[in-house]
Order: sequence, then structure tokens, then C-alpha cells
Amino acid sequence: MSKIFGAWVWSGSLTIASGMPFTARILGNVADVARGTNGTLRADLTGQPISLATPSVSEWFNTAAFMLPAIGQFGDAGRNTIIGPGSLVFNMSFAKEFPMRDMMNLEIRADATNIFNTPQFRGIDTVVNSPTFGQVISVGATRTIQIATRFRF
Repeated sequence: MSKIFGAWVWSGSLTIASGMPFTARILGNVADVARGTNGTLRADLTGQPISLATPSVSEWFNTAAFMLPAIGQFGDAGRNTIIGPGSLVFNMSFAKEFPMRDMMNLEIRADATNIFNTPQFRGIDTVVNSPTFGQVISVGATRTIQIATRFRF
């Protein structure tokens, strides 16, 4: 029994990251390119706080903190004023080698990424004139498990 259930090697890694910064912007028209803005402008600030006490996927930040700038004007919102979702990922691995004879052994290994299947929110819509403004619009990979067997001789 100890040859099968004993001497397993466990390893893991934990990644904790703060959110990436985003900039509130306005998708403009082709005429904006002539002004050197490549079709996007920054939004105007309204004076309300940007962050929310309890962000959700349907409203990650206070959308009322931004508005469209006056026609022909540039917005006054700074770069990277919106902090995106952070991440918490725990990966784990189990492995065991079974010696056979002379220089031969069998290895069984199981690797799992995002073992607790924590949602990894990635992108948020920061385009003020978009119907999904302020919402989480992309999610990272879910849990994956890979099992491998290797015979070494």
C-alpha cells in the first residue's frame, strides 16, 4: 500500500496580482484622425468617485464619473484612472515515481491550473459611448487538469 499511496510529491504556486489600469475613452469618428487623435478621445470627468465599494461584472466602476466631452473639445480624464480586476490563481501538481528495475521507472503526474476555478476577469469596457460601458467583457481561463504518464528507460 505504501508503494502506491506513499511518497507523492506535491507542489503548487500562488499568483496574486492587482488590477491593470484602464483609461476611459470615447470612440470618435474618422474626422478625429485629422486632429491627431486616431479616432479616440478621452472622456470628461464629472467629479464623482471612480471606484465602487462593491464592484460587479455588470458595473466594475462608477460609470457616472465619466461623460462625453463637448463637441470639438478633448476630455479631461487622466490616463489609467480606472483600476481593473485583480487576479488570484492557485496552481497545483501531484507526482509519483514508481521504480521498476535497473534504470527504468514510471512517473504519474497530475497538473492543475486555477485549481479552485476562481473567475479571472480580464478586460472591462471603458468606451463611454458603448452599450457595455463599465462591464467586465472578458474572462481568463478556467480550471484545467492534465494527467500524464511517463515511462523512463
